[in-house]
This record gives sequence, structure tokens and C-alpha cells, in this order.
Amino acid sequence: MQNLTVICAGAICLICTSGCLINDSAIIPKPAWAERAFLPRPSRLAEAEDRMEFGLVAEYRRSTGEEGLRKKTALLREGDLIAARLGKIEAGTDLFLKWKKYAAGYTFLKYGHLDLVMREPSGEDELVLFTCNGTEGVNIKRQFHDLGSRDWDAYRMKGWDRVNINRLLEFVRISIVQEKGGESYGDLSSLGFRNANLKPRTQADIGGGYTCSTVIAAALYYAGVELDKTRGSSHLDLVSPKQIVTSKGRFTAAQTSRESQDDSP
Repeated sequence: MQNLTVICAGAICLICTSGCLINDSAIIPKPAWAERAFLPRPSRLAEAEDRMEFGLVAEYRRSTGEEGLRKKTALLREGDLIAARLGKIEAGTDLFLKWKKYAAGYTFLKYGHLDLVMREPSGEDELVLFTCNGTEGVNIKRQFHDLGSRDWDAYRMKGWDRVNINRLLEFVRISIVQEKGGESYGDLSSLGFRNANLKPRTQADIGGGYTCSTVIAAALYYAGVELDKTRGSSHLDLVSPKQIVTSKGRFTAAQTSRESQDDSP
């Protein structure tokens, strides 16, 4: 019943507001626009060398099969963002006929899910996928071989070596410990209401109620990357995968390079 309520609420928002909350189109007006209008874009405040953006580096389509998946995942690196998509007919069928809650994002948005490629926090060299979903909450349980069930595009941050890896791993560990499986997933956030804290500065700021996009936005901020498109509080804004991968931003002044971390006592 709870899942049905969430799906119906999403459909009502889409119809009654022309998609202003659960649509990531650059054309459709959104309440967050008014908030952002009074806040300068971080990328414009930064020096040229401190600006960052994402670039498309790989595209996978299920029609290419296992061989295509192997070729595309071989291109992935630590720090890449994997934005997944499904066809609108396929996703809409799962949502409206089979009542699959996961399909809502795929139905209304360009991308329905977001993963961050990172190294296993335990210290192993293995690459895993950091994300949040409605089944397991914040987790790093998925690996590259799990990417074959969706079409996806991979985006790479320019200047990943500027990210504070120690802070990123700290965020991941804390957010996973605090989550309580699917019940902690931010259902309201997935509809554009009451997002989690997107600008955590201390361990105490790392809470719950994340979605796949907000947990990555918060993790990047904690690790020294401030995105233009999440510069406001975003309480009335759907933070979508597309919004993250198309955002520019800056590396914050307090953030150190990996070389600085290695030299620190």
C-alpha cells in the first residue's frame, strides 16, 4: 500500500503541476529556479583551475550483449558516474501495470538511476558501485557485472585527482552504517520534496533519507566538490541523475589533492 501511495502521488504531481517537480527538463519551470536565482554558481566564483565538469566517456546499450558490456565496463575508472535509463514504454509498463516503484524515475526522467564508481572502502583494489536504492538503501553491493540490466551512459569528472578520497570514503562508511535498508530511502526526495542534507561538512551532518542522486551529490560535497545545480537547499527540487551529470561546479578551497593527502603526517 505504501508503494502504491508513492506511485499515485508521483502521477498526480506529474499531471497537476505539468511535471515541475518530477521532471528534469531544462525547459519546464521548477520552484528551485527561484531559489537558485539568488545564489551565484560555484563554478563562476572559482578560478579557472578550480572549475570542474563531467564529460561523457562511454555508452552501453543492452542490444550489444555481454561482449558489449565487457568492452564498456573496461573503460570505467574510479570516480565515473553511471547514469542508467530504460525505454519509456518498458518503464511505463512496469510502473502503471505492474506497480513497480523503481520504474517511476525511468518513466519520467531521462535517467532513472545513478551510481558512482569507487574503490572498495575496505582497502581492496576492486571497483564497486556506490549508490542508494529503495531496496537496500545506501550501499556498495553492486559491481560492473550488474550493469547489464539497463542501458547507461558513463560520465567522468575532469580533475578527479582533486577529490579528497579520505573524506569520500568517510562519507561512504558513515552513510552505509546509518542506513536501514530500503525503509530509509527518501521517497519524498524522489518526488522533489524534503531532500536530505546536500552540503554535509561534518560527520554529524551525514544523515539518511537519500536517493541515488542526493547521496552522490552529498558525498561529492563532503569530499570537496560543490555542484552548481545543487547550490541551494533544494527542498523543492528533484535532484535527478541528469541534474548531477550535467552540472558544472568547483573544487572547494578546503579540499586537498591526493598528493597532499599522501604527504600529510
